[in-house]
Amino acid sequence: MKRVLLPLVVCFLLGGLAGVWADPCAIVNDPTHLRFVELGGLSKFLEDELHAQKGLTEIIGREVIDRRFRKAGIPDPAKDGLAYAIVAREMPVDELNVCFILKGRVDLPKFQAFADERYQKYFATLAKQRIATRPKTPRNAKVAGKAARIYPYALRPSEAVLLQVGQYTIIATVPAGDYHLIERTVAVLEGQLPMAKDQPEKVTYMASFVPLAEEREEIRTFENKYEGFVGKTRSTFKKAFRPAAYMSDQEAARLEQNLKDSLSRLQKFSYEIGAVRDGNGGYAYDINLIFRCKDAAAATALQEQLLAWLAANAGKNLSEQDLVAMQANKVTANGDTCMYNIKLGSSQEEQWQFSSLLMTLMLQDRRFNNLFKS
Repeated sequence: MKRVLLPLVVCFLLGGLAGVWADPCAIVNDPTHLRFVELGGLSKFLEDELHAQKGLTEIIGREVIDRRFRKAGIPDPAKDGLAYAIVAREMPVDELNVCFILKGRVDLPKFQAFADERYQKYFATLAKQRIATRPKTPRNAKVAGKAARIYPYALRPSEAVLLQVGQYTIIATVPAGDYHLIERTVAVLEGQLPMAKDQPEKVTYMASFVPLAEEREEIRTFENKYEGFVGKTRSTFKKAFRPAAYMSDQEAARLEQNLKDSLSRLQKFSYEIGAVRDGNGGYAYDINLIFRCKDAAAATALQEQLLAWLAANAGKNLSEQDLVAMQANKVTANGDTCMYNIKLGSSQEEQWQFSSLLMTLMLQDRRFNNLFKS
C-alpha cells in the first residue's frame, strides 16, 4: 500500500511539508492544534527554481505536469489556493495513524479515480513480483458520518481512507477499522471541537516497524528503471550544471540495488520528527530515519551506501544553493544502528531551498516521471 495515494502526497509532503514548516507548525498530534499552511508561495518559488532556473520540467513537460495534477482533481496552489495540515498520532509507534488534510477546491471524484487507478497498479506490481497474488478491493463506507473510500493495505492490517468535509479533503492512514483520529479531526474541521488558541512549543512524532518478509522482498525488487534514462536526462536538461557527473545506467542501477539489498535486511526501521519553536517564532525541525541492522558491520556498510547515494545525487542537476541545502543531511553509524539525520532551521528560505532540492532529485527519477504518463 506504500504507493497507494502517495504519488500526490509525496509532492506535498516532500515538496511542501519539508519546505513550509517555518510557522505555523503543519504537523501536530492533536487535531485541535492543527493550522493550515498555504502552498501558493512555495508553488511559485518551485516553479521559478525548477522551470525558469533549472529547466528541470522539460523532461516531462510543464503542461503535462499541470494537466496531470488537474486530471487528478488537484487545483493550482498559486492560482486557486491550496493549503495543508497533518495530524499524526504517535502511539502505538508500530501503527500508522495519520491524517493529511488539503484545504481547497479538490475535485473528489477525479482524485478518487486517480487513487483507484494507482491502487490497481500497485497490486499489479505486487503480482508481478509474486508478493501478493490476490488483489484487494477498495470499498465505500461511512466514516465520521461522511461518505468515504477505503483502501485496505496489501500486507498489513491498515487502511488508507479518503473523504471530504466541505472544503477539506482528508487522506488518512489508520489501523484497519480504527477511525477515532479521523472522527476527531472531522469534529474540529466542522467546528464541533474548538481549535486551541496556540500551538505547542514542541511537537514530536515517531513510528517504528519490523519489516515483514513480503515487504523485504518488495524493497529488494523495487523497480530500477534506469535503462536509457540517465543519458536522456543528461541530454534533455538545457540548463544542466554538471552533465558529465551523471553515472551510467549500469552504475546508477548497481548503486541503488546494493542499497535496496541492505534495506531489505533491516531488523527494524523507525523515523522521528521533532519540531521546536525557536526564538524567532518559527519551527525548526529534526528528522531522523533510524535503521537497526543485523550487526555493526551491516550498519557501517549501510552508512557507506547512503553516503555514496548522497554523493551520486550531488553530481546531478543541483545548484550551489541545493548543495548547501544538502548539507542538512548527515549519515552516521553507531553499533548496529545507522541514522540518516536532517536538520532544518526555522527560516522560510532554508526550508524552501530544501524543498527545491527534494523536487530537483524527484524530477530526475524515472519512477516519479512515470506518474505523469496518461
